[in-house]
Amino acid sequence: MKKLANCTVGLATLFFGIHTINAQNPEKEELKITKRTYMERFEPRLIKSVEERLALKQLRIAEMRRKMFILDSLDISERHRKALQKDLHNNPFSHRLSKTLADVEFGNEMED
Repeated sequence: MKKLANCTVGLATLFFGIHTINAQNPEKEELKITKRTYMERFEPRLIKSVEERLALKQLRIAEMRRKMFILDSLDISERHRKALQKDLHNNPFSHRLSKTLADVEFGNEMED
């Protein structure tokens, strides 16, 4: 009886050990890669190239830096400046940020 219990425990340990090893090293399945998406296939003029997307991203970053420079140069409270900077990062089209930047840009046009 004791041998049967030891044999059963040994077989159970062996079974769970093999199962654990297989779970840790799954076989890699080959993924089917499509050469084109449906948008690229049927509407290629709507899809921007990689270079165009990188150029647009650089423009967005430059515009964000320009707005950050404007916010840093304003004579406003630190708390209000931090809120505007947070808006610039999280929601660049917020009403509060748009209003502040419009006032600054409109003021610059009036001075010229």
